[in-house]
Amino acid sequence: MELPSAARVYDAYLGGAHNFAADRAFFARAKEKLPHIADVARWNRTFLRRAVQTMAEEGIDQFLDIGSGLPTAGNTHEIAHRTNPDARVVYADNEPVAVVQTEELLKDVPGTAVVRGDFLEPDAILGAAATRELLDLTKPVGVLAVALLHFIPREQHPEAALERYKDALPAGSRLAISHATVDGVAEPVRSQTLDFIDSYKDTQNPGFTARDELEFRRFFTGWELLDPGVAFTSEWRSDLTDVDDFAAANPKNAVCFAAVARKP
Repeated sequence: MELPSAARVYDAYLGGAHNFAADRAFFARAKEKLPHIADVARWNRTFLRRAVQTMAEEGIDQFLDIGSGLPTAGNTHEIAHRTNPDARVVYADNEPVAVVQTEELLKDVPGTAVVRGDFLEPDAILGAAATRELLDLTKPVGVLAVALLHFIPREQHPEAALERYKDALPAGSRLAISHATVDGVAEPVRSQTLDFIDSYKDTQNPGFTARDELEFRRFFTGWELLDPGVAFTSEWRSDLTDVDDFAAANPKNAVCFAAVARKP
């Protein structure tokens, strides 16, 4: 039986249809460990939408969404095109099903493309034909790594790969990241989250790693954080109309940090 994959499981969390029986079985077990996991995924997705809208309103008209996963409601190009119909978007993922489904979604959408590539191989993603065709790396780019870096363990040094993306971009570019954490999270959610993270050892993505705020901030070294700085996904630029009482009462229940930064 095929092992669950992070991209397909995330799709299951969000109520999507692009997942297999193994992914749905994992989701059922995950809810036993972390009962509000579907909310955690939803808050991550809401952060992505807010981040893209913020970037687009600030003039960013080209985006690189790495680890984009399976298409669902409110994809990066859909949000960007609300502000600028001419915005260009390249998605990148190493999950074959995600790439095929994204290709199908984008076949009639101009100015968009998907690249099969691994975050840890920046040159392959940045040098891909679709990336070179759609993105002008001499002009600001909005890069998204939402719910991605926590799948890369410390020994694989995701910060080093991230620096290569950052170095390739000009001043004015933006970087949006969300990342799992238990930093400051109260019980029982803290223990539930750690049990949930541990369960990923039996998936195609066994390196799931929670990081603290200091580690998270290091991903943005040399860049300027936009207001409100580091927050939890449920509260980043939220007016509290798009989150439920559980998140509004304690944003740390989102168990994911979020931030957007600008290259000076």
